[in-house]
Amino acid sequence: MTSENSGNKGTKVRSKILTIAIVTFVLTMSFAVLFANGNAATQPSGTYIWGTPVSTPVTDLNPLVATNLAGEATAIMYPTSLLYPLSDGSLIPWLAENYTISSNGLVYTFNLVHNATWMNGTSVAGPITAQDVAFTFNVLKANSTLDSYGVDPYLKSVTAVNNYTVQFVLNSSSIMMLTYLATQTVIPAAWGSLVNGNLSAVGGYNNLDTPHQLQAGPFILQSASETSLNFVANTHFWMGTPHVLNLIVEPFKSTSAMTLSFQSGAIDAEYPAISDYAALSTTSNVVNNIYKEPWSYYLWDNTQVAPYNNTSFRQGLAYAINKTQIMQKAEDGIGGSGSYGGEPWTNTSWWAAGLPEYKYNTTLATQSFEAAGLTMKGGFWTYPNGTAVQIKIVDPPVSDWTTAASFIANDLGQAGFQVTESIVPFSTWATDMFHSKVSQATNVISYFGATPSYSNAWYVLQDLYSYNSFWDGYITHWNNATVNNIFNQTATLVNNNTLLLQKLAVAQRIIAQQVPMVLIGDVGNYYAYNDQKITGFVANEPPDGTYNLIRISVPSSVTTTPTSTIPSYVYALIVVIVLIVVIVPIVYIMSKRGKAKKTEEAPSTQPQEPEKKT
Repeated sequence: MTSENSGNKGTKVRSKILTIAIVTFVLTMSFAVLFANGNAATQPSGTYIWGTPVSTPVTDLNPLVATNLAGEATAIMYPTSLLYPLSDGSLIPWLAENYTISSNGLVYTFNLVHNATWMNGTSVAGPITAQDVAFTFNVLKANSTLDSYGVDPYLKSVTAVNNYTVQFVLNSSSIMMLTYLATQTVIPAAWGSLVNGNLSAVGGYNNLDTPHQLQAGPFILQSASETSLNFVANTHFWMGTPHVLNLIVEPFKSTSAMTLSFQSGAIDAEYPAISDYAALSTTSNVVNNIYKEPWSYYLWDNTQVAPYNNTSFRQGLAYAINKTQIMQKAEDGIGGSGSYGGEPWTNTSWWAAGLPEYKYNTTLATQSFEAAGLTMKGGFWTYPNGTAVQIKIVDPPVSDWTTAASFIANDLGQAGFQVTESIVPFSTWATDMFHSKVSQATNVISYFGATPSYSNAWYVLQDLYSYNSFWDGYITHWNNATVNNIFNQTATLVNNNTLLLQKLAVAQRIIAQQVPMVLIGDVGNYYAYNDQKITGFVANEPPDGTYNLIRISVPSSVTTTPTSTIPSYVYALIVVIVLIVVIVPIVYIMSKRGKAKKTEEAPSTQPQEPEKKT
């Protein structure tokens, strides 16, 4: 090959490389613009304003003790349970991606995700690890007042096997342990240094230094006051970045004021009162979503002291109290077709249909009290010795509880009892109830309002009525040999849910007949939201729950942050135009150059003159 041919070939190669480079560059830049625009569309945007009728000063943001408005804030700041409880009673992977339970039900091992982080403001402070989980449960063991599930008597040890594996070893098996261990809020081990290693002092740590505090929710709290809670999206949330940029929780003094604000469009979603349901169901762009929750309504007493130690007396109370009235006027829930016996109310159970019912019936109430050996004298029920039966209702200052307690006092007064009602500080009430002072008194009962029954309404049966349970040791004291035997069997069935539920169904039927005052029930609750302003709500899950907060979106028509208004197909069209306008001419020019070069370099076809000799 001659050097001239080699040079021509090199020129051609360089031309092709140049052409390919230009095409690649233009395509890359064009698609980069398109991709960047697509990425921008997935960033958090807009503001979600959720209304709550809880308006109280925020004095403590420690999730182990926070209540009322602070409790609503910490629920968003610390959704840090190992598993997440859905409203249908199921537990789904959360901080823990999986878990195992030993065959004897004494060892629970959870494997944590590796991408969950604590946030300090909007900066990553470090990973959430098994050490945080172990620290949390050691805090509960060190301070029994924080141990709301009563885990300590069961828990032998908790160990961080490594950074992402934690193992619990129990003293005895219980069907409640998975729920107790998996739904406990996990707090940062770093808090140990703030209390100088005194784990019991964590209960007094208020964590109010917003926004520079450790938290881990889908939204980071920026400020908290009695008038609003302001959050910003956590782009490092391990379950995915929320679609909404700003979350505002706006408190109201009443449900009526909240609903008026909702109807005006000032807020996007709320928990309305039952009395507003009909009006909101016909309001434009408003969606009413009823969802089931495994909640329980309790009337706490001591079943080992008179008159509560008499089954007929307890049945009489169940008949004497108008549970429908309490549900609709105190609890604002969606009532069912009647009650099967809860005190003060449970609607016909979604969990366990066909149980005996104790609907409001004053005639049957009277018959039951007479069967209990009471006598009506001078308009009041008396014991056989002529002493009047006195009932004292003690409750903390929780609005719906005190309202319900007032209805109960009125109903029992009309039924012929001397009733007094006492409202005491929450701390006093809790201390007295959990240390038997109130529950041991012969004439004291307490209404404990709608409370979540841990994710599965069945499980709470054992927790409330087992002779060796945490609650039974202080409150109910109810004892039944057949039920005790069933509970002993179910404690060993943590890996056989089908058989476990079959046995608990038998236990519940016995409890429903003998202790109708305190029954497991489930209640329909509902929220309303404006589907023109907010989309993506998951049915049957609360609007302020983490599961919904990471899924809802603000439509572009009401987006509050700047985003591109150019549709993505326009960018695609730009790419095509660039290809036509830029690349085609380049290819054409390069092609013409190649032809010209070929013409210059081609050998002549004309006959050459013979070389002359000299």
